[in-house]
Amino acid sequence: LCRKWEGGDPGVANQKTPTSLLLTPEGVFHSFGYTARDYYHDLDPEEARDWLYFEKFKMKIHSTSDLTMKTELEAVNGKKMQALEVFAHALRFFKQHAVQELKDQCPSLPERDAIRWVITVPAIWKQPAKQFMREAAY
Repeated sequence: LCRKWEGGDPGVANQKTPTSLLLTPEGVFHSFGYTARDYYHDLDPEEARDWLYFEKFKMKIHSTSDLTMKTELEAVNGKKMQALEVFAHALRFFKQHAVQELKDQCPSLPERDAIRWVITVPAIWKQPAKQFMREAAY
């Protein structure tokens, strides 16, 4: 589906996109993956303190033994946000990215009810983590 994932390090093929998410100081989605990582690291250090940058957050869901819908994640600046909200931002980004790719390849694609969404999770994830992803997707 996705012809080429944006970003990445020059000269490195087949590199997995980092699980990095950047929100503005107001908590609005800014970017994901390499774009988020690079933009955050290019910010002036004084300004960067106000931005919410989350990295490697996917496996925290697997490794948190007492995971609930209220579990929080800590941004690099120490501010906390509900993990459910962070994952919802990421899933919304993926959805928009996928829909845009489909529209580019098939301009007559109907807006609604044309896509059946399937989210896969690592097989090692336990039931609470699977339920968490289901809730984030909703």
